[in-house]
Amino acid sequence: MTHSSVPLWLDEPYRPRPPLEGEAQADVCVIGAGVGGLATARRLLDAGLSVTVLDGHEVASGASGRNGGFFIAGAAPMYHDTRGLWGREHAAAIHQATLTAQREMLEVAEDVGARHHFRLDGLLRLAVDAIEADDVRLNAAALAEDGFPGQLVAGGDLPGPLARPERAGLFFPHDGSVHPVRWLRVLADALESRGTRIFEHSPVVGPPAADGDGVRVRTAAGVVRCDRAVVAVDGDLAALVPSARSVRPRRLNMVATAPLGRMVLPFPVYARHGHEYVHQTADGRIALGGFSDLDGVSSWTARAEVSAPVQGRLDRWLHDELRVGAPVTHRWAGVVGFADDPLPRCGPVPGTAGRVWALGGYNGTGHVQAWVASRVVADLVVTGESPLAGLYATVDA
Repeated sequence: MTHSSVPLWLDEPYRPRPPLEGEAQADVCVIGAGVGGLATARRLLDAGLSVTVLDGHEVASGASGRNGGFFIAGAAPMYHDTRGLWGREHAAAIHQATLTAQREMLEVAEDVGARHHFRLDGLLRLAVDAIEADDVRLNAAALAEDGFPGQLVAGGDLPGPLARPERAGLFFPHDGSVHPVRWLRVLADALESRGTRIFEHSPVVGPPAADGDGVRVRTAAGVVRCDRAVVAVDGDLAALVPSARSVRPRRLNMVATAPLGRMVLPFPVYARHGHEYVHQTADGRIALGGFSDLDGVSSWTARAEVSAPVQGRLDRWLHDELRVGAPVTHRWAGVVGFADDPLPRCGPVPGTAGRVWALGGYNGTGHVQAWVASRVVADLVVTGESPLAGLYATVDA
């Protein structure tokens, strides 16, 4: 059976918005129409500012539309690891901020008519062997110690094909999955109805530049003159914000199968410390990603091209772990931003006198963390301060 190289979430009819041609003006120009950019635009719009959004392709066509479709709280590492990396207080603040962001995102989705694109079935962090099971138990203990939800699941009680006596799981009832493209395109329509101007197929040429008392953002066929600009991209962050060079682009591989006609996974699963991630979609498909460690140094690229060895390993995981023989209908890759910390970046861009701001580099868990980062940046743009300032790393770190 032939397969599509278009991501599953993007493989449906869509009428693109026109590109920017000529000159536009706005209080703020937001570069990037993924979750971070649209969330920032929404907050700025709520503050009474005029906003223009530019995207080099289409709404949610970058990392936001090429991911696994997960809706999860927390940072990329497990919670007990983040306490070791950043300290207990800082780790707890990030975890709480993502839980709050989840609730706000669902409220916004309800308000714009996109709530049905989310499925809150919970999520399982799966330990695939006895060593990782000990790590999952440490994670559960750390979460419980700080008052966060998480329920241990014994190996024999895991979903059918995943059950093994030596395994363990940690179940999070607040997590789930989302059709990222449908939800974000509904959000974009809602912002546009309130006056936000969104231009697609308008790649920005070079970093935003000072323009008198404002900022100039150039595209291939136009320019936006604005008071301030926000660069809201993930894997491409350093291309437009050179000071964010600590964020490196990395490709992640995904596959999706034809609908199965039976339930295999009642909820999304993160396995092997998050290297593999899988869920069953509303129409019965299996969406699976992972094995970036198998990709090795080749994974560090800004090109969204699939890796044949990784794709083959994903096929074997479908068969060996899930016992799924349905044909693969979609194979794709997405480029996301990773940092060694591993903290997202958000804040003012150095050398721009507070006129250019940036957010990105979510280390593979961007859907909720980008929403948190949007609050930090929008607060700082509007009022000069934010209760969440310092939560993530600055863009020059």
